[in-house]
Amino acid sequence: MKVSVVIPALNEEIIIEECLKSIRRQTHPVELIVVDNGSIDRTQEIAKQYCDKVFIRPGFTLAEMRDLGAREATGDIIVTTDADCIAPESWIEELVKPFQDPKVAAVGGAFRPLNKNPLSSFYCWCSAIMQGTFGLFQGANMAYTKKAYLASPGYTGAKRAEDWNLSWRIRSQGKTRYLRRAYTRTEIPFNRQIEYPGGMVSVILSIIGALLNMPLLMGLGAGYVGSEMLTFLYRHKSNLRRSHMALFAMVLVYFSRRFINAFSWYLSLGVLLGVFSYYVISEDIRITIEELKLYKTQETHGDGIIDKIKLALIRLLEI
Repeated sequence: MKVSVVIPALNEEIIIEECLKSIRRQTHPVELIVVDNGSIDRTQEIAKQYCDKVFIRPGFTLAEMRDLGAREATGDIIVTTDADCIAPESWIEELVKPFQDPKVAAVGGAFRPLNKNPLSSFYCWCSAIMQGTFGLFQGANMAYTKKAYLASPGYTGAKRAEDWNLSWRIRSQGKTRYLRRAYTRTEIPFNRQIEYPGGMVSVILSIIGALLNMPLLMGLGAGYVGSEMLTFLYRHKSNLRRSHMALFAMVLVYFSRRFINAFSWYLSLGVLLGVFSYYVISEDIRITIEELKLYKTQETHGDGIIDKIKLALIRLLEI
């Protein structure tokens, strides 16, 4: 069976060559496709050296990039991964084995962290639970038949977590499988590492706040978890950071103390603090990491305080 590998990319000069080399070393031959989001580093140049097809689409969302790659793929099986993933030579061979059963529509694989630490390992463990228990596969290690994809709504119908959305919808096309042995190694960004612990701690804080009648804690947990749920339902299109919006709302609530009772004031402040915390983790830290990756690729760095701070963060976050 013919296999196509689709990789979305944006400013991945640091690691994409190692990624593409690992896929070209696979024991199962593949068609290799990269969809670039308008990189301003050497990502496109490197991709053209290894890929059968390179599409450059500035302004596309991740979902639109994955959809384009899937539509242009000529393989019977479409495999998706990310530009910061390194695959062992048997990865494709293991990942496509379940498709020998014609009733199988999609397969998900495991992750092992390149930047191994307790938080990144915990993230991979939680990911395995989500994939193995609920069949919510991740775009960094997922395969599905072209037939099942064409019969589905695709990626772009999702508000967020387009890979989870597609894998869930493909369930109606046939059976799904999760394989621990079909793993890839990948960088787990810091914002991802604290994603699951942040959600768990927030739920605990909300419960403690309810039991002890502490509205600030109750609101903090509810705001964080609520923001995570809302993000799956609502696609934010404004350039305004949602953490900034939450911070502005916190200031308004703070100065409205005299107009509302104490319980409502603390609860509102807690909810907004939870919202602020979630978007700092899910958006602000992610954007900062992307900017630091791009800064690292520059040939020369300045000697100013800002440059020293950026280099220190690069070392601290293992970028």
